[in-house]
Amino acid sequence: MAETGATTTERSGATALMSPDASTSAAPVHAASQFRGRGEYAIDDKGRLTLPVQMRKALLGGGSLVVLDGRAVIWDEPTYRAAVDQLNERVTAGDLTSTQVRGFLSSTHLVSPDSQGRIVIPHAVRIEAGLERDVLVLGAGPRIEIVPVGDAALDAGLTVDDAVVEVLDHARF
Repeated sequence: MAETGATTTERSGATALMSPDASTSAAPVHAASQFRGRGEYAIDDKGRLTLPVQMRKALLGGGSLVVLDGRAVIWDEPTYRAAVDQLNERVTAGDLTSTQVRGFLSSTHLVSPDSQGRIVIPHAVRIEAGLERDVLVLGAGPRIEIVPVGDAALDAGLTVDDAVVEVLDHARF
């Protein structure tokens, strides 16, 4: 595995990704805790989107933006590097080709919040993800997802499913 600056730790059968800063502290940042919540925001005429405060803090060292399955996705840099390492391991194993990984890498954009917490969403990303002015910013564990407001299929998936409630109740959480 290539050197990424990120480390992982295993606890209770779950692997948690830690940023280089977190590796020296007692408790790692679990991937599910990285980004949480959702809110409706607007992309301005210059293509800038203001991120929620709790999300922008994790991107102070920069992040990577790419469109996956029609959704704009942002990872912090340690998580992005770990994802690229996984892709490269899949090339070595023969599951992916280097051309496929190159396509992913060339579609990725570096983002960094400005002093007002805004990131620029490149025009190509806005077109590919169908983003206009009004968007939902979703905390999705190890990543942020940016999707158009008013997508009925997406809206249906934004409630906590009964199956999830049942599992949590059964486990007494």
